[in-house]
Amino acid sequence: MFEMIVFHVAVMYIIYRFMYCFFDRAQASILRDLTAYMLYLAAVCLLERLPGQYITNIILLYLLAQLYHGKQGKKLLAAFLVQGMYLLCETLAVYLLYDGSVDGTYDTAMYYAIFLFMYLCERIMEKFCIRNIKEDTALKHWDLLLFLPVISVIIAIVLISYDTVDAGLGAVVSAGMICLNLIVFYICDELVGAYIKLKERAMVEQQLESYSNQLNVVMKSEERVRGLRHDLKNHLSQILLMAEGNRTQEIAAYVRTMQQEMTNEKEYVSSGNADVDSLMNLKLEQAKRELAHVRCRICVPRELHMQAFDWNIILGNLMDNAIRAAAQTEEQSLDIKISYQRGVLLISIKNSYSGTLIRSGDRYLSTKEENSTDGQQVHGLGMKNVKRIVQKYNGSMEVHDEGQVFVVRILMYVSIEKEF
Repeated sequence: MFEMIVFHVAVMYIIYRFMYCFFDRAQASILRDLTAYMLYLAAVCLLERLPGQYITNIILLYLLAQLYHGKQGKKLLAAFLVQGMYLLCETLAVYLLYDGSVDGTYDTAMYYAIFLFMYLCERIMEKFCIRNIKEDTALKHWDLLLFLPVISVIIAIVLISYDTVDAGLGAVVSAGMICLNLIVFYICDELVGAYIKLKERAMVEQQLESYSNQLNVVMKSEERVRGLRHDLKNHLSQILLMAEGNRTQEIAAYVRTMQQEMTNEKEYVSSGNADVDSLMNLKLEQAKRELAHVRCRICVPRELHMQAFDWNIILGNLMDNAIRAAAQTEEQSLDIKISYQRGVLLISIKNSYSGTLIRSGDRYLSTKEENSTDGQQVHGLGMKNVKRIVQKYNGSMEVHDEGQVFVVRILMYVSIEKEF
């Protein structure tokens, strides 16, 4: 009895490590995890001898996965994978030590063998197979990956239930299914890594596009100023003549014309911060083209100690989501405010939206989200990268709706670079 309890505690530790192969450790709570795993251990010990224990274990593992943030399909996949690996390791140990037949309870050698095989599988998966798959946005259809763990559970149950299978064949099949699971998850993890790199590449391309757009804006503005400077002598002479004739209204109209000549209609933002100006001029040009009402107030210092890539992730994602959502409404309104005061960067983006928003945890889902394809959601529901950057600067993000207006507010602590 004591050996069995120690064995279950050891397996519970392996399960704990398996869960962190799939889910982010940053959101863990030690007390909460310890309580949940103790309850899981008690349930396993109490229900071990009951019929249908394999299904019961899968249900318990699925409930245990609810501790972590992630998609339900991913949690179900983790439950089936852990149970499948345990059964395959148990089957392999049975065929290696007992030639496929066991009378009564397991002895110490059997417990050691199962634990060793489980530990090796977890270490291999943690080291080689699971490096990128923690990203929820990487794979949308976790249920498709369920096929292999489910088949593994069925095969393991068949091998354990029937004593007529040759011992060598049973061991080979068990070891082969373990290797197949590891190989498939390694391939999936590599695909997820490639997908993440594509997303990062798309972000860099957007950043280059914004810089290119800003360069064109600056060149056009410089061209207008250069033309005005060329004719400045004539302009001053004309203004002097009107001043001598006390024609103040004509002077005001003439100066306004000069101002319009100097203004570049595509330069919506000129804060002095090149990263912000380049990106926001690109996004505001799109917003002006698609929306009826766009309001933007930006006042940030040029020397903010914030990487261009971080600006691109935050403002790029939020602006794309807001424009997409507002374009589908009658109001077509968008309000952006970015300010900096005493080391605190404030970002507020409000946009109109249509449809019904449903809150799921810290995410907003839309009734129109079901009709979207390839992640084209009505509003920025997948803002995990934005949150990651906000946390990088020890900030906070508030997301809520006010009537038919969707609001995102971000506060970050950003220092100013000192020039020597």
